[in-house]
Amino acid sequence: MNLVVEIGNTNIKLALFDQKELKQLWKGSASDQLWRNLAEYSIQKAIISGSGNTEVLWWNEIAAAKKHIFRRDLLSNIRYEYLSPESLGSDRLINAWYANRLFPDADNLVIDTGTCITFTLIDRDARLIGGSISPGLALRAKSMHDYTAKLPLVNIDENALPELIGNDTNASLVSGILLGSQFEIEKRIENFYSEYSNLNIIMTGGSTQFFENKLNYKIFADYHFTLKGLNEILLANE
Repeated sequence: MNLVVEIGNTNIKLALFDQKELKQLWKGSASDQLWRNLAEYSIQKAIISGSGNTEVLWWNEIAAAKKHIFRRDLLSNIRYEYLSPESLGSDRLINAWYANRLFPDADNLVIDTGTCITFTLIDRDARLIGGSISPGLALRAKSMHDYTAKLPLVNIDENALPELIGNDTNASLVSGILLGSQFEIEKRIENFYSEYSNLNIIMTGGSTQFFENKLNYKIFADYHFTLKGLNEILLANE
């Protein structure tokens, strides 16, 4: 079994793969509790990555023949147009590399809808061009609550159908957050298409469920895209 660990700003994910097949997934906020689920499994290879703190003590307890802490030099064949590749988040790097590996003949735009909404473009020549970073849904809700005197902290239900015109403060906040994010993403995709006609769009991250069927574009949606990319890195570095 391959063990993949992704430590995000909000949640931690532990995934087990048998070659390329995702067999088991655990998700939560306390990694010290999650890793105990691994006791009954035999781990051959493991990799840990993330935007959160990856210096967790239990990582040293994982008995595996090969263990990697993700670093940029594990990614083969990428060229960087991005001026500061050392500052790129690991999730953006992994997603771009994996997108190019799956769809090598296309210009790939990866949209990750996690704590932040990130756009990352890697062209068909495996040049990582760059993209954008903006607040994710929960972050927009929290910032409006934290930096105003009276706006409440709204719960973002990704199964909600927000109205264009909110008829009270809560509904107005939900409309601004959900529809504002949707319109932002749609407009950005439109602008990317104007420059890259052979564009393949991939969406991943925690808010994929809300966006994937609401955008007027063909989207390859995979909530586990980053985990699968990390597993692919393990397979490529045997």
